[in-house]
Amino acid sequence: MRKMNVLVALLLCLVLLTACGGDVSNVERVMVEQSMCYSREEIHGAMDVVEANFRKEFDGCRLKNLRYDEPLPEQQEWARQYEADEAIVLLSDFSVSRFGGDGSLNPNENYINWKWVLTRSDGGAWELRTWGYG
Repeated sequence: MRKMNVLVALLLCLVLLTACGGDVSNVERVMVEQSMCYSREEIHGAMDVVEANFRKEFDGCRLKNLRYDEPLPEQQEWARQYEADEAIVLLSDFSVSRFGGDGSLNPNENYINWKWVLTRSDGGAWELRTWGYG
């Protein structure tokens, strides 16, 4: 009986450790050398917002990289849709552990070119609006 309790406790710890938020400990940040739209600080600020959201919302997942290239054609459309002055679109790759995700992600899957859309107005803080494929 004691061995069974220890085994159950170990399994519970394993589940809790894999579901303690998304792993952003080794994210590679990739961006254009010289952006015509945003400073490095502005891009890093948007990336900080994405990492904070990933850590909070993507249990059992590991964010591999965040990428910014010069504006994707739809960036201005995103700004209009959210009635903001500016939008920035970041792309990322991440993996889901076999215990990860909230049911909307496939376990043991790698997601490539996952899109993150952020907006802001009047040079204020970036606000994460939506994410996913599409």
